[in-house]
Amino acid sequence: MVLYASDAFLDFPRYGIKIPSLDSQKVKTVKSLLGHSALSARRNEWLIEGFQETTTMNDLSRVFSPEFAQGFFDDRATQQFIEAYELMRSDGSHNRWAPEEATHPLHELTPSLLLSLAGTWKASQMACDTGFCQYMGGGAHHGHRSFGHGFCPMNDVAVGVARLQSEGVAKRIWVIDTDAHKGDGTAAIFHGDDTVKTMSIHMARGWPLDGTLPSTHPSWIPSDIDVPVESGEEGFYLDRLKDALGMLRQNSTADLAIVLAGADPWEHDGLASTGLLRLTLDQMIQRDRMVYCFLEELGLPSAWLTAGGYGEEVWRIHTEFLKWVLVRRLGLEGRATGSTAEPEELNPPLRAES
Repeated sequence: MVLYASDAFLDFPRYGIKIPSLDSQKVKTVKSLLGHSALSARRNEWLIEGFQETTTMNDLSRVFSPEFAQGFFDDRATQQFIEAYELMRSDGSHNRWAPEEATHPLHELTPSLLLSLAGTWKASQMACDTGFCQYMGGGAHHGHRSFGHGFCPMNDVAVGVARLQSEGVAKRIWVIDTDAHKGDGTAAIFHGDDTVKTMSIHMARGWPLDGTLPSTHPSWIPSDIDVPVESGEEGFYLDRLKDALGMLRQNSTADLAIVLAGADPWEHDGLASTGLLRLTLDQMIQRDRMVYCFLEELGLPSAWLTAGGYGEEVWRIHTEFLKWVLVRRLGLEGRATGSTAEPEELNPPLRAES
């Protein structure tokens, strides 16, 4: 299944935020999938458009400090968003932010943020029922217990895990993070928690491991399995990922895996700071198929999140994976016809991003 909720997108231009994380990566992915003739004919079997649930203060209280969580509902919200999205430099100048172009104040981001957080929980719940679900959103793995940074105001993975466990949907959970950046917030939040095992394969020297954070900062807390990859070592990436998955299998068990399938390790990602890891399209395809087949072989339900991915072309990474997965899961291998045209040319249209 694919969970697509356009009202859960964080529409950055509305708030004057210039981060190149575009809603188009989700919109174009789903439109492209609907351009596949066999998948389009069976859209009701795999496409879920929207959900009603949101995130409550009770959900937040399982993960975050009370003061931090409450701050998104009072006059501290603007400052917490400024800090999480790094919108101000130390000299007071704006960074990737043009408030004069905003049509809405920053604090109005909170309702969309809460809805977005709930999507990760919802997709995970659906994965436990059906075996697989990809949420076109999620993956804010830099959110910590008492602060947000790295474009992540709060950590949807942690909120989703805690909610699933509280509801008895899943007790033991793996978090498999293949985003270009280390999943520092997730690692810190679940450090010492034997019910959650975290694995992160990431740039060895990119932020938050670039030395700009003090040695006592919680971003340095290790994941249960960390796989740093240096620039120039891309040829070893898939072998190291395979070994890390084997370590997970050997040393723990789980009821569910949450996969952060970030597109930003791709060599054509649009964020300059991800350039320390440059995987080819073929390597990205192999990465996602390797993780999927590993979990399928174990019979383990998996919830996939789009996570990091920047620029106009990263939709291609998610589309390649989902087209392969959905054809496989729907038993359509013999009818795997479709188009790789630009999704704007495809019908039927979806609700466009706001």
